[in-house]
Amino acid sequence: MHKFVVLLFALVPAAVSADTVFNYDGFFARMKKSEQPQYSEVTLTFVLQKQATIEPCQIEQAKITTDISEAPLTLATNGELILPYEKVFNDRKAMIRLVQKSGATPCDLNFRLRNKMPLGQSIQLKQLRTTHQQFDALLKDLAGMGKYFLPAMTGVTFQFTNSEPRLESSNAVQQAWHCQGNVCHLDLTAVKNESDEVELKFNQTPDYLFPYIPR
Repeated sequence: MHKFVVLLFALVPAAVSADTVFNYDGFFARMKKSEQPQYSEVTLTFVLQKQATIEPCQIEQAKITTDISEAPLTLATNGELILPYEKVFNDRKAMIRLVQKSGATPCDLNFRLRNKMPLGQSIQLKQLRTTHQQFDALLKDLAGMGKYFLPAMTGVTFQFTNSEPRLESSNAVQQAWHCQGNVCHLDLTAVKNESDEVELKFNQTPDYLFPYIPR
């Protein structure tokens, strides 16, 4: 599994079989933390991926149900399960039901932090430092007492649509920048003396920004 897929240590990934049901309250409790105003730059997402891979899962039907209602859920092309953040679903003890075709590859449900708003083709170090700080604080908030056992989050990871992304920036930033395919890591601890105004310019707009936790 690539390093940008960050499993939250307080949250155990669950296997999804042909017909799987989850309690909504566990998702709501975590979304309640991630929706706080101090985490304005980041969000918590729920990702369905084919077992032991990073490929999006194939789900035939996803819905949220209560004792009096039923509504479809959206599965994005990147595997993210889009859940409503609604107290009424929590109060009514809603359930999330996922259905796969018979014989389909089993899937894992993972929890992942990423940027909340779309990224630009040019980003200042100041923005990346703010996002990194929010990633780190939210991860620790979600981990609870497990935060004392979390490995260091040293930077941010970019995911691009196409491979061979190119960067123009200061020498220090370029030395702290490492890519493999369409995924690039920036170690912010290595550029701590660089100005907030330093810009990173890419040959393509990044799709997502994730925490970077070196192995």
